[in-house]
Order: sequence, then C-alpha cells, then structure tokens
Amino acid sequence: MYTDSTNQTPIFFVLFPGVDPTPAVEKLGAEHGKSVLEKTFVNIPMGQGQEVVAETALDLAAKEGHWIMLQNIHLMENWSKKLEVRLEKAMTTAHDEFRCYLSSEPPGLPHMKIIPEPILQSAIKVANEAPADLKSNLKRA
Repeated sequence: MYTDSTNQTPIFFVLFPGVDPTPAVEKLGAEHGKSVLEKTFVNIPMGQGQEVVAETALDLAAKEGHWIMLQNIHLMENWSKKLEVRLEKAMTTAHDEFRCYLSSEPPGLPHMKIIPEPILQSAIKVANEAPADLKSNLKRA
C-alpha cells in the first residue's frame, strides 16, 4: 500500500475487532526514517479535545514531510467535515514525504455517514479482518 501512496493520497484503515494497524504503520515508518522519537511520525488517538492537536500536527506534517496517523476518527463525527477541508488544504502543498494514515470503525448501519465521502474517494482503503479460525482466536486471546 505504501508504494501506491503519495503525499496526495491518505491511507484509510477500516478497523475490525482484534486488528490494530498501528504497529505495522510504525514499523513501516521506521523503515522510511519516520519515528515518534524523532518527531517525524505523529500518532494521535482521536477523542474529545484532540481536534486542535490533530489540526496543528496535520499542518506541520504536511509542511515538513512527516507522517501522521489519526486513529479512531469515527469518534469525531462532528469534526470529520473540518478534517476533510483541512486534509484537502494540507495535501495541495504537502511535502513529497508527507503521508497521512487514518483509521475508523465501519459505520454501524448502511445509512450512517461518519467519514466524509471525499476522504474515502481519495484514500487508499485497507481492511484487515482478524482471522476467524479457532487457532488464531486462541493465540490472540
């Protein structure tokens, strides 16, 4: 998925129980010289009060070519429209090394629209479901 991405293409993870894409993204970042310790990779679990933190980090990451991961954006339904505008603006002038990773649970019902359609249309979508076999479930437990 990384080879298909650009600074203009966010990567969107659809979350399922038992699957967390964060370690894989952090490992990929380390392979490309992006890390939390060097402040070139920012990982923000979204929740109440994180809007300003995420907006500031997104702007800085786009400007300086860092990576940003905004987790659980389904928790920020009211803010997601603002994220759409902010992300579009950031990507128009983004540094070549900039990457944006987003994660969200799928909507509970088909008519629910948690994530703005333009984000979904422009993003590379990744859905990793946990294995359903008994051995995998026991190992995970």
